[in-house]
Amino acid sequence: MATGAYQPAMFTGMSGAPLVTSPALPNSNPVWQDMAAIQTGPALPTLGPSLNPGLAYGATAFPSTLPIANTMTGWSNPAPLTVTPMMGGAVSAPTGSPYPAMSAPYLQSPSINPTQPQYVQPQPMYAAQQPQLQLQQPLYVQNGVIMQQAPLMQPPPIQNTNPVLWNQGGVYGAGVQGQWQVTVAVVLVKVFDLRPFLVFTQDLGQGALRFFQELKMDQQLFNHVYELLKKITVPDTAIVKEATAQLQQVLSNSESIPVLFELSVVSPEWVIRQLAAVELRKQIGSEESSPWLQVPVEHRTAIKDKILQHLLVETESIVRHSFARVISAIAAVELPHGQWPQLLPFVQGICEAQSPVHRESGAFILFTILEVVVEGMQDRVGDFLRIFNNLLRDPQSVEVRLVTLRALGTLAGYIDIDDKVEIKAFQTFIPQMFAVLGESLTLDNDEGARHGFDTLSTLLIMETPLLSKHVRDVVTFCVQAGSNTELDEEVRIMALNALVMTIKYKKTKIHNLQLAPHLVDALMPLLMERDTDDEDEETPARLGVRALDALATSLPPQQVFPRLHELVTQYSQDVDPNRRKAALMALGVVMEGCSEFIRPYMNQVWPFVDNGLKDPEASVRKAACTAVGCITEWLDEECAERHAVLVPALLQLTSDPVTQASACTALDGLLELLGDDIESYLPLLMTTFTQLLGTAPNKVRAVVIGAIGSTAHASKEKFLPYFKESILQLVPFLKMTGEGEEEELRGIAMDACGTFAEAVPKEEFLPFYEDLMGNAYQSVQSQSSRLRECSFLFFGVMAGMFPEKFIPYLPNVIPAFLQTLKLDELGDSATFIETKGQGDSSETPIQIIENKIEEIEDMDPEALLKVNSAIAIEKEIAADVIGGIFANTREHFLPYLEDTALVLQGLVSHYYEGIRKSAIQSIFTFIATLHELSNPQPWVAGAHNVVPLNENVAKLISHTMPEILEAFDMEDDKGVSAAICQALADATTKVGPALIKESFDPISAMCLKILSGKSMAQVDPDQGEEEESAEELAEMDSVLIGACEDLVSSLASVLGPDFAVPFEKFLPLIAQYYGPKRAAGDRSSAIGSFGEIITGMKGGITPYTDQIRLILMQAVQDPEAEVKSNAAFALGVLIENTDYVWSKEDFEGFLFRLRPYFQIGEGASKAEFNARDNAAGAVSRMILTNPALVPLESVLPVLFGALPLQHDPLENRPLFRAIFALFQSNPNYSLAYIDQLLPVFTRVLDPNARDEIGDENRANLIALLGQINTLVPGKLQASPLAAFL
Repeated sequence: MATGAYQPAMFTGMSGAPLVTSPALPNSNPVWQDMAAIQTGPALPTLGPSLNPGLAYGATAFPSTLPIANTMTGWSNPAPLTVTPMMGGAVSAPTGSPYPAMSAPYLQSPSINPTQPQYVQPQPMYAAQQPQLQLQQPLYVQNGVIMQQAPLMQPPPIQNTNPVLWNQGGVYGAGVQGQWQVTVAVVLVKVFDLRPFLVFTQDLGQGALRFFQELKMDQQLFNHVYELLKKITVPDTAIVKEATAQLQQVLSNSESIPVLFELSVVSPEWVIRQLAAVELRKQIGSEESSPWLQVPVEHRTAIKDKILQHLLVETESIVRHSFARVISAIAAVELPHGQWPQLLPFVQGICEAQSPVHRESGAFILFTILEVVVEGMQDRVGDFLRIFNNLLRDPQSVEVRLVTLRALGTLAGYIDIDDKVEIKAFQTFIPQMFAVLGESLTLDNDEGARHGFDTLSTLLIMETPLLSKHVRDVVTFCVQAGSNTELDEEVRIMALNALVMTIKYKKTKIHNLQLAPHLVDALMPLLMERDTDDEDEETPARLGVRALDALATSLPPQQVFPRLHELVTQYSQDVDPNRRKAALMALGVVMEGCSEFIRPYMNQVWPFVDNGLKDPEASVRKAACTAVGCITEWLDEECAERHAVLVPALLQLTSDPVTQASACTALDGLLELLGDDIESYLPLLMTTFTQLLGTAPNKVRAVVIGAIGSTAHASKEKFLPYFKESILQLVPFLKMTGEGEEEELRGIAMDACGTFAEAVPKEEFLPFYEDLMGNAYQSVQSQSSRLRECSFLFFGVMAGMFPEKFIPYLPNVIPAFLQTLKLDELGDSATFIETKGQGDSSETPIQIIENKIEEIEDMDPEALLKVNSAIAIEKEIAADVIGGIFANTREHFLPYLEDTALVLQGLVSHYYEGIRKSAIQSIFTFIATLHELSNPQPWVAGAHNVVPLNENVAKLISHTMPEILEAFDMEDDKGVSAAICQALADATTKVGPALIKESFDPISAMCLKILSGKSMAQVDPDQGEEEESAEELAEMDSVLIGACEDLVSSLASVLGPDFAVPFEKFLPLIAQYYGPKRAAGDRSSAIGSFGEIITGMKGGITPYTDQIRLILMQAVQDPEAEVKSNAAFALGVLIENTDYVWSKEDFEGFLFRLRPYFQIGEGASKAEFNARDNAAGAVSRMILTNPALVPLESVLPVLFGALPLQHDPLENRPLFRAIFALFQSNPNYSLAYIDQLLPVFTRVLDPNARDEIGDENRANLIALLGQINTLVPGKLQASPLAAFL
């Protein structure tokens, strides 16, 4: 027989007949009653038979609230009872015994194969509610009287005793063979397979023998599960994985639930008890089809009663917590159906118990019950708050206080956003919650601190305004903890992560409280601390950077950058290199959120960077390189203009091992912007990069390859002399097969090859095409997310550059895309249990880490991103590229269209914002491309008589648009919202009014919400209606507003005059962004959108002419040239399209305000030249509208003096239409300007130049040349224009 296998006990009555089930005993203690069916035999005047149960042992006793009286009375049998081997609860000793009494002695049956014996402190046999008794004390009954037994001397373990049983009960006395007089109330016999409870009782005054017997448990299953759980605790990953897989197969039905419960309470090893409880919780589950419901009711009742009692006597905290989670899992199944009414009163009782361990258990049970979102709990919020009010201030136990803190964070989710009473009550807890969290920091309780900050994070993201009155306190607490260098670094990181969340989710409060400058002061010193090159390591410095970035992107730059600039100035002049480094790091990190605000002040910023690149300290030079990289990303024109300073400085730093990687990264971003200016640097750049590829470490090589790709991108065909040598240099990297750095090198080399394909002539790249496609296809089949991601990007480039050659690869490539798009970046649903720690004591516990993902909605978003960000990014790239592949391969992609569209549709609500954005953008690309392939009729503006769509296009729209619009309404990321606006605007312009015919109302409503600043992406989770958005916007908000204005413009474009009614709501919302306190970019965007809307609405703009004119008359005099430029355009199209009857005074006012536009010098900015071109267009439209109101003699010299229009060439179109009109109405007058006009005519008709006037204007101009030749013979003969005569 295998070790640990036990024979069933055999019991019979005097006659040896099988026992039969009888009704429940009156007044029987339900603890025992619920554990078993009651079985009875014949009445026994004496006990004659010898009981040989094979192996018998006592059960662990449970505290009971029921009196023992009338349940089991002391009953003694005058005849001796022979027990072989002995069993008992409490017995009196025979004469001569060295021990006065014994409790639960366990002897091995001769048929049992022994294991190594152990000995532990025995568990109590029984405890009852009696005034003279204390709980958890062993009891015995002598002559019918309950006695309290003093602990006895612990003898050494009896040899050959099975440790599972030994550890469960323990021994108070030695097992001595002999005759024993039984004077005990209860004798229990329990075996694994057949577990009868032998009860001697005086039932209603009559002696009888009753048997309590539980249903048969599968002995083999019990032993097998026990052995598997033991294997899981072995510090060997292979054994753990194998045992875990076997365990999942074994625990496949409801029969495992009693086994797991038994192991969770009887196992001698606490880690096995915990593992069993963890698995038990998962087996119970919380679904309606839970295996728990398949367990017989009487056994469920027994388990529920026993687990509550075992919770109170369990010595290991971690096991108690696992029991609590089992209890909450059962509660999730039963409480919604009105079952287990005893649970909550029991929990409330132990929350008020004298023992702090019991109070902690009660709080933890409530925490776990609330965590599983049990129906009906929202009605008990007030009761829970009263309980937690005492526990949060528990005078004895910090653990009670910390668990209560966690429970409050979970309870917060049950508070209704409109329940002001409960909100106010909860807010009174906040100061004490911070006190408890602060206490955990003082006590170096890292786990408590982690749970506390998790609770804080939960409160921060909630819509219910629980923290709204304490945002200043939150910021202060997090800043103080994050800045305290005496705290453990991990704790500081937790505090700073919470600060980042506070900035993101409470930005309105931080804005209104004017906390940004104070935060800048607090964060700058963090940037002085140590940093690391390990991308995965978190440090306070790295979190300081992240918090500063959140500040810059979440708040208006006016609140962030002025104070930052002051500190950067101070830090840059400090003798401490760490301060100088911090200044440059801060400067770089705020570029994303403050670039437009900083743009006018870059002349004040560049000296910091220039000095940093030459600093004597390598760490400062490295930070300067990083700053350059950030600036190139957000202020490309300003960087390109500084190439003569930046390129030589960065090239010099590539020879320094400390700054090599950072310098090459900065060059990578800078070179891409240079265009023709890169030509003079090419020889030195390529020489430097070639040397670095041969000598630098792999990390630097990866950056160098990227820089070579940027060089090719900027230089285009000028890169050709270096192309073949460069691609041959990359071949060894493309053939690398290792992981880590080699994998990264291979991927970046593939990216660079794609860039080469776009730079050099196609015929030069073609010889390498097949080999590179083969390499990419091999990579896409690898196990590396990074390589698959790079392969997708390469495929996208090849489909765009060589569509015909790429088409044959579609059958192999598209399945790879679909496979990635269907990947579950959270892993499969199988459970894998990892273990950490030694497990030899509670000081070094084996920690159980469950990797099973339950429900995505129950997971923290930050944790989700950490599950497998590599796969998430891979999916984002695949979703993005697939749209371009359809657009380029066109009808050849159609066999894959439906499957791909369905997969993309499933991603529009993905938790990761990058995947959502890419999926939605590609769906709109699909719609536009499929529409184009359907040979559609040109659409006509208007809401009525819409040109019908192709059936397949309409089907694609009807299937995808509702889900996209639902996601749009729920979108909480500004970047994704902006991308949806832009993609929808582009698709609407291409497809026409049919695209938005059925969805105009929800699109319009969403646009109104965004322009009002009320979309989910713009407001804090708990922001109230009374909290208006500030006039100063964060630059990311400006991007979203601008994208929404573009969408509104596209709606106006496709609806034309029919947009007049909806425009009434949009006009004031757009107009508000042209306010005196608005940033120049916001003002420019608003005025620009008016111009586009007017162009689309045409005569439909007439009712709004006066309102818009008032706005534009201010805008044409705006101090910012970009705003003035858009205002001039908008004014011109308003004059052209409205049916309003203009007066001479109106035109004089317009001309007066536009005249300064033409008075600019050669050194003017590009925006000023753009404004002049738009002003020329506006004047041309005035001439077209009513030349009689224009004083031509004073206007035309100024207008024609501004020619040619080179900065906004589209304005040449109204200009030439005006010229044609002038020549038609008064040709002799117009000929006076012929010498000024002929060079302009020559320029726009140049066949080698870009078309700037359109086909109709070109034809009219050629006709005009014939008219001029007639009016002034010979004037054109010596001109290139003679070719058009």
